[in-house]
Amino acid sequence: MLPLLLASLFSVPRSLHGQDGQAYQALYAASDRYYRLESLCAHFNQVVEVTLLRQTRVSEGTVCLRQPDLFSMNFSDPEGGRIVVDGEFVWNFFPDQDARQVIKSESAEGEFNFFENILSDPRGRFEAVHEGREPMGDGLSHKIALTPREGGGSRSADFRSAVVWLDVDTYMITALDMHDTSARIRRLRFSDIRLDIDVPDEVFRFVLPEGARVFTDPRGAGSARE
Repeated sequence: MLPLLLASLFSVPRSLHGQDGQAYQALYAASDRYYRLESLCAHFNQVVEVTLLRQTRVSEGTVCLRQPDLFSMNFSDPEGGRIVVDGEFVWNFFPDQDARQVIKSESAEGEFNFFENILSDPRGRFEAVHEGREPMGDGLSHKIALTPREGGGSRSADFRSAVVWLDVDTYMITALDMHDTSARIRRLRFSDIRLDIDVPDEVFRFVLPEGARVFTDPRGAGSARE
C-alpha cells in the first residue's frame, strides 16, 4: 500500500508541473515576441461588468502602442473617448461622461498597457495554468489562467485574476479577461492586429479639447474607462 500511496502523491504535482510548464512556455514566447515589436495596432471590443452596481458597459475602438512607453486607446463607441500614455503622463477623456473634464496622472510602468502588464516577467509575477486551446479571433489560442503572486517582482498587477488567450501561431494576445479588486470584470477581444506599422505621432499625443479642464489624479494613476 505504501508504494501506491507515494505514487499517488507525486503523480499530481508532475502533471501540474507539465501543465504549468506549457503555460509559461507560451507566455515567454509571447513576451519575447512582444518586446521585439516596434509598434502594434488592433481593433478592440470591450465589455466591462460592474458587478456591485449590476451594470454592463460596452465599447470599442483602436488600441495602439509603440515601444518603449507609448500607448493609446481611441474609442469609436462611445465616440471621442481617449486614453493616452505619452511616456510622461496618462490622459483620460470621455466626453460621453463629462466633455469638460480631462484626468491627468503620472505614467506608471505598464499601468494601462495591458500587453506589458501581462507579458512582463510572467513567471516572477504570476502563477499560470494552461487550460487548453480555444477558437479565438481567426484561429486557435492558448487559454492561460493567471493569478498574481504575492510580492511578485517590482511591479504588482492591477487585477486579482486574469485569463489571457495567445494565438498558437503568432503568440499575440487575442483576448483578455481581468477580474480586479473592486469586483469589476473587464473583457477585451482583439482583431485586425497589425504589427510593426508606421503609427503617426498624433496617436500618442493628447490635445486638450476646447472648453475642457485638466484635473490631476492625486493617486498618481488614472483609471481606465469602465
